[in-house]
Amino acid sequence: MLHAQEANILFNRLNMGVYNPAFTGTNGSFISLNSRAQWSSIADAPRTNYLIYQLPQRNKVFLGFTAQNDRVFIENKTHLTADYNYELQIDATRFLYLGLKAGGFYNNIDVDRLQRLYTTYNPALAPVKSYFTPVLGVGVQWKTPRYFIGLGVPSIFNNKRFQDDGGWETTATDRPYAYFSGGVFFALPNDLTLEPNVIYRAMKDSPNLFMATVGLNYKDQFTVGTGLSNNDNLAFFVSSKSIKGLEWGYGYEFMNRSDATAIQGATHEFSLRFMLGTKQADNNNESARKDGYDERN
Repeated sequence: MLHAQEANILFNRLNMGVYNPAFTGTNGSFISLNSRAQWSSIADAPRTNYLIYQLPQRNKVFLGFTAQNDRVFIENKTHLTADYNYELQIDATRFLYLGLKAGGFYNNIDVDRLQRLYTTYNPALAPVKSYFTPVLGVGVQWKTPRYFIGLGVPSIFNNKRFQDDGGWETTATDRPYAYFSGGVFFALPNDLTLEPNVIYRAMKDSPNLFMATVGLNYKDQFTVGTGLSNNDNLAFFVSSKSIKGLEWGYGYEFMNRSDATAIQGATHEFSLRFMLGTKQADNNNESARKDGYDERN
């Protein structure tokens, strides 16, 4: 049995809605572009690109849209999803968010790109075809001025594909993931904020992933940080925000082990985000800063 998992995003703190629809809109309204290229210098290595648009809040509701493309070897998978997130205000500083994600993805599998030793018909390749799968996800988030926690399943469907041409039987399954995420915010002297975040991803019959990042933010304008995961990857990242709401980020990730069989190519990740501020969002951010907490992160 073989397994393949979705790519992890180093700048997850800016794009939590990808994992959990209950984060949609809670970082403000923005348009975000994110690109991740794994294992540089290796042909047909994984590539992931995101386009995320999150609208301002209207009547306790946040809406968002995500277009995601994943490429690896002969597979080219495109996701198109919409998020709905409802806000329940518990008191002046604590909120509960309930999110839904809906859409689908199309996985284009080009078996003609396989390099074969013989040109004769291969019955094992006949069942390998492109396919479409619907997406329905759910999520919940609890948020306070000092921390947040969330649990999300980007797609609850357990889609099992089966093909039998009389001679070969092929099965493949798209299993649901469960994401637990959390973060804490520490106000430090000299306009500094320490922002540790964790993501734990679980899937049946597959290794689980744990990733932690720690960012040091200065005046909500400049951030440097590092990340570590349980698959022996170590990362460093930097981001900066202009006074007009334009934010860029760059991350560098590499495998932190000496195994001769491991892929040693580095991973590069780029993030670009345009904040689309509203009067309501500006007021919320101003109140949060007075408490030593930045709503953006």
